[in-house]
Amino acid sequence: MLAEIVDMKDREIELKLQDEDISVMYIVQHELLKEKNVEFAGVVLKHPLVKDYLIRVVTKKKISTEAFQDACQSASENLRMLSNVIRDALKKYSA
Repeated sequence: MLAEIVDMKDREIELKLQDEDISVMYIVQHELLKEKNVEFAGVVLKHPLVKDYLIRVVTKKKISTEAFQDACQSASENLRMLSNVIRDALKKYSA
């Protein structure tokens, strides 16, 4: 995965991501939109044949980079918990 900051201000950030599945960005977007200080979070596929995505975050009070990092951390924790639940279920099933 490659990440590049396209535009950044105190309350707004736009990142370009390459070579990743859009579902990862949707998970981060979901976490961002749960935050009350996030005014807007959107993901755009630039072209269907090229895996280039833009994610734009606009915040009300919180610094946009902090909101993005917090959302990534929260998404990571949720996926870790999901992985543990699935692993435990598979152990019970195969036992």
